[in-house]
Amino acid sequence: MDLSILTQLNVLLQLMCVIIVAAYLLTRSRIFPEILDGRATLIDKIILVLLFGGLSIYGSVSGIDFMGSVVNVRDLGLMLAGLLAGPWVGLGAGLIGAAFRLTMGGLTIYACSVAALFAGLFGGIIWLWKKKQFAGTKIAVILAILMEVFHRVLVLLTVTPFDAALTVVTRVFIPMILANAIGMYVFCIMVGEIQQERKLQAERDSLIHDKEQ
Repeated sequence: MDLSILTQLNVLLQLMCVIIVAAYLLTRSRIFPEILDGRATLIDKIILVLLFGGLSIYGSVSGIDFMGSVVNVRDLGLMLAGLLAGPWVGLGAGLIGAAFRLTMGGLTIYACSVAALFAGLFGGIIWLWKKKQFAGTKIAVILAILMEVFHRVLVLLTVTPFDAALTVVTRVFIPMILANAIGMYVFCIMVGEIQQERKLQAERDSLIHDKEQ
């Protein structure tokens, strides 16, 4: 199927919105404060693995077929899993996403499956680097961009013939980077608002406590 960049981007942004809505519902759940504080329980982590693994599957099945490759936002949910709760959660979700991608076949089957694993892992490594805290907008968006660059490099290194790999990469590179970066940016805004709400609530609680003394 011959798809223009604008057509791909339009579809990817629609898929990204579904993932962001699901992520927003997570941010309003009772477990999210524990996740933000780096205190996620085993049950919390299992929920995150299943949620973001499921979103990765959604990103795959709802993507656009192009020359045996799937134009998608699969990596977005996996990066979020790692950024929110660490490498084991990122890898767990990545395994789900990668295993499902393997069942789909296609020209980029191995590159995309490996990229799914690394998307969650890289997010988790950044979580550890930031001392078990969400990395923030700048770092998260940079991760989204670099992850898609890494993904495209994998395609070029593993797909034959090289001409086909190059065609796929040049046609999907810009839409996938934009969709993943925009999705990451929107999620970071939501997290930032929640962190600000918690800060203001803590200040109000402290003020009330001081008045009661």
